Amino acid sequence: MLSSSEERNLNRLSLVLAASRIPDTMTSWTRSWSSADHLGITVNVSCVASANDVVPHGIDNDILFGLTNAYIGAGMPQDNTFRVTAYQLLVYAALPIGGHSYAAIKPSLTRLRNSTYTITDSWYDRKDETYQSLSTSLIQNWKVIERRRAPTHFEEEFLTAEALFQVTLDPDLARSIRLGYIRPVDLNILRNLNQPLTRTLYRKLEDEKNPVDRPQQLVYQTALLPWAERLGINGRPDTIRRALHAPHQQLLDSGFLADVSYIGRGKEQDVQYVFAQTTTSPARPEAVAALTSRRITQGAALKYASEYGLEAVKEAVRTYDALIAGGYRAKNTSGLLVDILRNPLKYAVTEETTVQKPSSPARTKAPAEPLLAAPEDEERSVQTAWFILRKIMLPEALKDTATELYLRGLVTAAELAALKQDSQPAQTVLLWGNRQGSPGTTDLVD
Repeated sequence: MLSSSEERNLNRLSLVLAASRIPDTMTSWTRSWSSADHLGITVNVSCVASANDVVPHGIDNDILFGLTNAYIGAGMPQDNTFRVTAYQLLVYAALPIGGHSYAAIKPSLTRLRNSTYTITDSWYDRKDETYQSLSTSLIQNWKVIERRRAPTHFEEEFLTAEALFQVTLDPDLARSIRLGYIRPVDLNILRNLNQPLTRTLYRKLEDEKNPVDRPQQLVYQTALLPWAERLGINGRPDTIRRALHAPHQQLLDSGFLADVSYIGRGKEQDVQYVFAQTTTSPARPEAVAALTSRRITQGAALKYASEYGLEAVKEAVRTYDALIAGGYRAKNTSGLLVDILRNPLKYAVTEETTVQKPSSPARTKAPAEPLLAAPEDEERSVQTAWFILRKIMLPEALKDTATELYLRGLVTAAELAALKQDSQPAQTVLLWGNRQGSPGTTDLVD
């Protein structure tokens, strides 16, 4: 299973310039080069921006990467249209969460929507295994739906994390994503790269490290001048090497590259990259988004998504949502989700075990609550224990102890319920923990 989601044509054809700043007069470009991959075909691409803007560049590459991930996260709808909040888009793009990133979203979407790419015999169709010609704007349409403010307040400075975008991708781009023409990206690395050139270089090298239908590569070597052109760097070889020095160093420091060297001299020289060996699985963007939307910080979400994987995160989120929906109250909700990830068996949830919130009682004298029966084959869960213990005056540590004893089958639901009438419930829980054959109370509390 692929670990991430950058569509390969976008990267291979270098559709967005890597430079963070370009001249105001740069409203178009045309490039062609012989591709070292895909049978060595000649790539022919041109880009024309709208009359009032420049061509896509810099952070636009990250926004496009985020849109690809968001489309996958939305289930890859056949109509190519999905919705994503500003905050979610930045998470999918692995961009820093802050005012600068929020301010960049709408101008970036505008450039991607209004720029037209003409691609000649170079867009790869994985299903037909052919190279096609097409004209595309990458984004067919987009609009923002602010959920808190009136339409007159859609100025850039008022964009909030909750601002909801509806985006329609170009049909060819969306189709290529659905066909699986994507390749892995390690979001843990990408998040720590702070310049557009470095981030673009990293994604291009990931493409070379993980070629289509071939084993992972250990070394990639290419001619310096064509490589610089793909990155959008102009100038003499010494100028290009200076521009690449800082990005190379960041990728070495991140552990993605083991070595970078130059072979030959002048215009004929090559640059050689040696990839570092790693056993860590890249974090899936869907897993990161699921965790951050539930108050896990972005850095921690990347760590947990990488450590536990997508399926474990999805299961933990399902359990967490069921607990919260059932009325479970945690002092620290993000801590609860992390604990579920680390200890899934402790929070086992079944379809048969659900917790119904009690309805508000009438303001009349209510009958005494009956003790709850606990048959031998009872499905035990944290929700059930919490439901019984919710009104019992116990220290949190002892509530955890009682819950643990219940989950282990050492205490019945009836005994938990009886604590409501117990004059010394804390002493009773301590006695339970010291029952013959029971684990020590201290161990349970710790």
